[in-house]
Amino acid sequence: MITVFYDDLCGLCSKEIRTYQHADKKEQFLWQSLSDPNLNLDKESFDLVMALEQLHVKDNSGCLHIGVGAFIVIWRHLPLWSLLARIASIRPIHWVLSIVYVRFAKRRFHKLAHCQIALKQQLKK
Repeated sequence: MITVFYDDLCGLCSKEIRTYQHADKKEQFLWQSLSDPNLNLDKESFDLVMALEQLHVKDNSGCLHIGVGAFIVIWRHLPLWSLLARIASIRPIHWVLSIVYVRFAKRRFHKLAHCQIALKQQLKK
């Protein structure tokens, strides 16, 4: 099963994930909200702040994909989105999308209060 770690407290993120959830007719994904009190990231190779900064996806083989790579994994497994995955995988397009996504993700992260709270808690540790 593919695990998608997503920021369910972000309105835009939640809306986008709901779109993917509706398209996931084969139930290939585990949709893991980052605000879930039962979520334990100790056994993962990333922490909450990293996951809040950019989308994280663990594929069927346990390989971690971050940012645009994470979206490509999702799109590749959804019927009407697979063409977008192929286009986004083309090296120059992937490069541009990655730059745009990182900028967008950083701006979003700095604007959302829950992200800043998680960052401050991490810095206290």
